[in-house]
Amino acid sequence: MKYPKVRSVWESAGICIGLIFLLFLAGTAGAQPVPLFSAVYKVSYGILRGEMTLELRQQDDSAYIYETSLTPRGIVSMFRRGSIVETTSLRIEDGKLVPTDYRSTDTIASPTRETEYRFDNPAGRVTGVYKERSVDEPMRPNGHNRISAHVAVMLAMNTATEMTGISVFDRARWRDFEFEVLPGQLVKTKPGDFETTEVRYFSNKKNKSWSLYCSEALDYAPVMIIYREDGDIKSKAQLVEYESLSGLDPGQPQPISSR
Repeated sequence: MKYPKVRSVWESAGICIGLIFLLFLAGTAGAQPVPLFSAVYKVSYGILRGEMTLELRQQDDSAYIYETSLTPRGIVSMFRRGSIVETTSLRIEDGKLVPTDYRSTDTIASPTRETEYRFDNPAGRVTGVYKERSVDEPMRPNGHNRISAHVAVMLAMNTATEMTGISVFDRARWRDFEFEVLPGQLVKTKPGDFETTEVRYFSNKKNKSWSLYCSEALDYAPVMIIYREDGDIKSKAQLVEYESLSGLDPGQPQPISSR
């Protein structure tokens, strides 16, 4: 029996959730530690179900690793196994959070799909591989990848730094988005109810929007993520577990992909 549409639909779910992470860019932020945490989310995309994990850990005084993992659950996992794992290395340099690389491994795809970008290496360029094709594009000022931008936003919100328009490198090209901040949103989750600030993102070219609900109580980690088309909710990720990693020594937490 063949399921030709499930792979593409589940990939779309990964893209929709992943787009949440690329729709921000913070202005200059002070060289303060970003919030360190590990969180698990329940994901729904139409009839599909999944689990997403986010983990932000520290390498040293100015370097960090941010990793996300999306895994199918329920009936879809019977014929589509694997996960989509994305990892970025970041550092604080001259008071700004900047990415040094981005790696993605999609084992749901057949064959496995690998993506890798290196930022400002060589200087002034983004280089790497996307869909087995070489990538070499000009670097943009304050440029981010689709998940490092998420960390920049958390840092900006924690330090009350103004957020500006974005440039994010995704699918081997730069993408631009606009966003608005909507405070005072109550979100109910399995761990409890949270007062959040909704950050809504959109592209003027398409009638699509994304919302990231950040909780000050969790150092502005997201407790819910929503993707919409024509005003209708298409996918949702809700927090089910949260753990602060701030008290752990750098290098001690194990990567999500190895658990």
